[in-house]
Amino acid sequence: MPKVTVNRRLPIAGQSPGEDRLLAIAAALASELAVTRERLDTLERLCQAAGVIKPDAIEQFTPDPEQTKERDGLRKGIISRVFRPLLKDTASQ
Repeated sequence: MPKVTVNRRLPIAGQSPGEDRLLAIAAALASELAVTRERLDTLERLCQAAGVIKPDAIEQFTPDPEQTKERDGLRKGIISRVFRPLLKDTASQ
């Protein structure tokens, strides 16, 4: 899976460091969500067109323990990237 990176944006005059961190978090979340939604849409369309799954199959899916563990790892990675600006700021204090 390709890694999503958020390019640093230009500073906004009068913005506090806290506001800057929150904006960085929002930008990271938006980037993650946009890429995820696009990939999900592609997968669903390809699978449905090929007759691999029915539309309601996704809603009815229950992951097994190994899949749940993998999903937990993915979730932790996303959370780490999203909150990196806060962690980075805390580490430098």
